[in-house]
Amino acid sequence: MSYTKESFYAPAPMTERGHSVRLTADPSGTQFVYASGKTIIIRSLTDLTQATEYTGHTQATTMARFSPSGYYVASGDVQGNVRIWDAVGEEQRLKSEFRPISERVNDIAWDSESQRVMAVGAGNGRFGHVFLFDSGNTVGSVEGHAATINACTMRQQRPFRAATCSDDGTCVFYHGAPYRLNKVLSEHTGFVHDVRYAPSDEYFASAGADGRLFLYDGKTGELVRQVAKGAAEQDAHKGSIFALAWSPDSRYVVTAGGDGTCRFWDVAEDRLAHTVHVAQGARAPEHQQVGVLWTPAAIVSLSLSGDINELSMQDDAPVRVVTGHQRPITAAAMTGGQQGQQQLYTASYDGKLCRWDWTQDDTRGVARRVEGAKSGVQVDAAAAAGQDHVALAYMDGTLCTVASDGAAMAQAAGLGSGARSLAVNASGTCVAALTDDTLVAVRQGQRTRLSPPDTTSPASAVAFDQHSGVLALGFMDMMVRMYTLDAELALVPAGRIISGHQREPTALAFSPDGRWLASGDAQGKIIATDVAPGDGAAAMPPRRWGRHTARIYALAWAPDSVRAASASLDGHVYVWSTAAATTARPVDIPAAHVGGVRAVFFPRASTVVSAGADGGVKVWTV
Repeated sequence: MSYTKESFYAPAPMTERGHSVRLTADPSGTQFVYASGKTIIIRSLTDLTQATEYTGHTQATTMARFSPSGYYVASGDVQGNVRIWDAVGEEQRLKSEFRPISERVNDIAWDSESQRVMAVGAGNGRFGHVFLFDSGNTVGSVEGHAATINACTMRQQRPFRAATCSDDGTCVFYHGAPYRLNKVLSEHTGFVHDVRYAPSDEYFASAGADGRLFLYDGKTGELVRQVAKGAAEQDAHKGSIFALAWSPDSRYVVTAGGDGTCRFWDVAEDRLAHTVHVAQGARAPEHQQVGVLWTPAAIVSLSLSGDINELSMQDDAPVRVVTGHQRPITAAAMTGGQQGQQQLYTASYDGKLCRWDWTQDDTRGVARRVEGAKSGVQVDAAAAAGQDHVALAYMDGTLCTVASDGAAMAQAAGLGSGARSLAVNASGTCVAALTDDTLVAVRQGQRTRLSPPDTTSPASAVAFDQHSGVLALGFMDMMVRMYTLDAELALVPAGRIISGHQREPTALAFSPDGRWLASGDAQGKIIATDVAPGDGAAAMPPRRWGRHTARIYALAWAPDSVRAASASLDGHVYVWSTAAATTARPVDIPAAHVGGVRAVFFPRASTVVSAGADGGVKVWTV
């Protein structure tokens, strides 16, 4: 059996307050590339729900840039490594790897021949280097700065030139090749965050923390002027400029500011042409604009929150805002309803809660941030609550519910501490939660401690059968026991005990028809047990599935109750079958998510959805 990746809903770019982010495009201008965790994301500018990823780095990535030829991408990480890899085809073969500086890579530039690479950033005495992309041989030196270099840019026609900018408040102009310091430019009065050559190479511009934009001659490096120096005070940025980008015709420069605006400057007429307020009237740090990109296909800016904003010179607000997770997804849930009508909720450890609409083809895969979510508090566990609600357990012990339209968020009760596992009955009236120190049930806002009468072993996982209301509990003694809840929320043994695990169960899931119970453990082993054969039929033998090599995080059943999917810390997703005649190996989706798969769903007969520590959501056809 095989699989195909239908869609990849990419994580948002990683941001850090006070630092600019590099958004760069391929030569065609239809794709852009950015860093997110240990992954480099290549994303379509015309359809932001379509993306690919590069996962070759072992450290957190910082930025990436296409070569002018379009054949290669150079990407950097926090340890000063630069990897140059094939951007054509799916194999993404590594061409070369170097460590030109000892710390974080802030920017990379290519010359027009796709041969020479300049990498700059932080380091111990050396803040940048120029080298050949294949051999690593030195073709110049980066000098003249006394602090971290934030950006670099190279002229794309002869005579070759380059410029860098730094936290020391200066820009440095270079002649090449080989590249050598020509002059130091000291017009700025604070950190200089960005420097960029125009596509025409006639000018380059710099922008910094002083909120000023300077224009220089592309050949000589001489100052031409401060852009719109005489502009009215209300036209200027009220704070730092973190990034700039030129229009394809080299007439305009757009700047991204810490005041939450993007401003379009007409360089030819030396005036402010237009201002886009990303968040009208809001000055919260999350709305600071820290990156910007202008291609023939689109103009996009990046908010500190990770939101990608599509801009237009004809609109005062973003045309569209695309959100996503910047941090690992820690919990997810999918509401019920008819097949294809589900709503997917994902939560990351920074507290961001996103709702993914699955009701329409034109909106499927577009995330919307749920307003009212507890910002900054990790969601430990999530579970569907009936057909149209989701229950969320926060690390601070709060239990909340949110409606499937994302419009209402309400606190249901306090759990006392964070939850490791969460389950809700079919009607959504009873929540079972496994906290750090106890097992509790919540009904009508009232919390009741549950004490299994037949064991003293601590519980490790919970699940409700949506048909019978039976509650399955995994325990540290490696057993799975089944119970019913009486009117007083007391546990009554239902008679079935499942053994065979070598480690404690960490995930449980009943099939939609209630016949099968899948239990996965901390060792990566799964047992599917026929717990309700029905009509007096004999129970089928247990199915034992053991290909995972690490803890099982989640299990999900297909609508037909025959196939099941598993998610694990090992990063794999497997699709299994309980059919008696099945002799084929399970569907193996290797390396589905960097850092582990935290959630998996089976919304349709041939569709599996996974979410992981890379902050992304993927849709697979199996």
